[in-house]
Amino acid sequence: MSRNKVDGKKKRIDPRLYVNESASVISLMSSVITSGASLDAAVRKVASEGPKNTSKMFRQLVCKVDCKAESDIRESLLALISDFPEGLSSFRRALFMTVSASDALTQNDRLRIMKEATDVVLQGIRQTGESYISKLQFPCMAVFGIGIMVPMIVLSLAPMLGIGGMFELPAGFDERTIRMVVLFLVPLSIIAVILSIKDKNPFMDTKGDWNDLWRVTPGLIAFPIGYLMVGNGFDMKVTMVVSAIVGSMAIYLSVNGIVRKEKERVKVEKGIRNCLFDLGNRMVTGENFDSALVAALSMRKECAGLAEALSREYVLCRGDLESAIRMCMTQYSEYMADICCRIMVASNKDVRDAGRMATAIAYQLQNEDLVRNDMKNKLRGMTDMMNGTAAVFAPLILGMSIMMMSPLVSMSALADVSSAFTTVFVYVIELAALISMFTALLSDRFRAVNVINRFATVLPLSMVILFVCSSIAI
Repeated sequence: MSRNKVDGKKKRIDPRLYVNESASVISLMSSVITSGASLDAAVRKVASEGPKNTSKMFRQLVCKVDCKAESDIRESLLALISDFPEGLSSFRRALFMTVSASDALTQNDRLRIMKEATDVVLQGIRQTGESYISKLQFPCMAVFGIGIMVPMIVLSLAPMLGIGGMFELPAGFDERTIRMVVLFLVPLSIIAVILSIKDKNPFMDTKGDWNDLWRVTPGLIAFPIGYLMVGNGFDMKVTMVVSAIVGSMAIYLSVNGIVRKEKERVKVEKGIRNCLFDLGNRMVTGENFDSALVAALSMRKECAGLAEALSREYVLCRGDLESAIRMCMTQYSEYMADICCRIMVASNKDVRDAGRMATAIAYQLQNEDLVRNDMKNKLRGMTDMMNGTAAVFAPLILGMSIMMMSPLVSMSALADVSSAFTTVFVYVIELAALISMFTALLSDRFRAVNVINRFATVLPLSMVILFVCSSIAI
């Protein structure tokens, strides 16, 4: 009776937390099992070094086994994955195949089964990604429509309705109402759309990074620049635009170094992944792991510095190759450092088998990258449309709306709206910030520095377009 109550209170598994981690988990278990280790070792490896959510799940499983609440790792794992929901069906099948691989008698059988498990989980990721992308059409069109059409209607069509008294404008429809709608109601509506998709991206790392949010502070230089320009008699419109551009450029310079460093890190990490093919081929011919790794890395320009550092560390580590690898490689990718260490351990038993394991892991990583890149390419259309909305379409249409307001106001019953440019100016800045956040939520990890970099890149162009379009006289 009590057992049934406990089973009935099992925590519901949310597929969104584990889909993005499934390929990494299978790759990590594959590197352990294909090296000849047991299923117990693979599960404990995921529990200690795996992705956040799956690691927590496996730690609970290991804890139950160690505390004798469960019989063994194998039975506990099978019971756990049997309760996976339909959204994790591919992950479930891949884990069942991993259990089968741990029971295989030969190395070739283990490699073959783990390759099939990787293919299964990657197919599941592809299907999940396509489903997610198909659901983004409405939010993207909603942001586009609310962010452009509503302000345009308020700024241009409303004055047009008052021409000749054909339509009676609502009482109190004045400049203050326009500011309320454009600066508050529209951004709040966009924020609501953003929040509606915030937790639906299956590829996003659940751990966001807000550490670099302070790097927007250099943008405050816009205020003294504006004060100096006003004091020297510059036109207010010119002052506002120039100040915004200078401020955004200051923000861009503050984050540019971090963005470039991250791009370089990703480039080296990809190089290490590709080096596994050459590493495996060299080891299959009988070359030692340590020399094969340095030679494979030195073949690639982006990894040449890493190869040189690794060869120096070999001399200093006095035979502790694992420490040398982690010392040099962790700064680029802790995950790849762990894989290389696993291959090194396997090479101590049989160099040629370890070489075949390295090649198999390289193919798994290559297939995983192909799937994720395919998803990114399909998402690029969405992100390009959103960035185009903030950088071009919104300032273009709203700038033209301001251009049309002057003659329309003189013919309509609407009160004077001489500060319309200021309202649109502030709104374009708000829209650039919101859409930068929106596009960041479509990536695989939400980082404040990416939002800031997008904002600082988009704003100068939008300011120039707004100034040019609003300055046209008719």
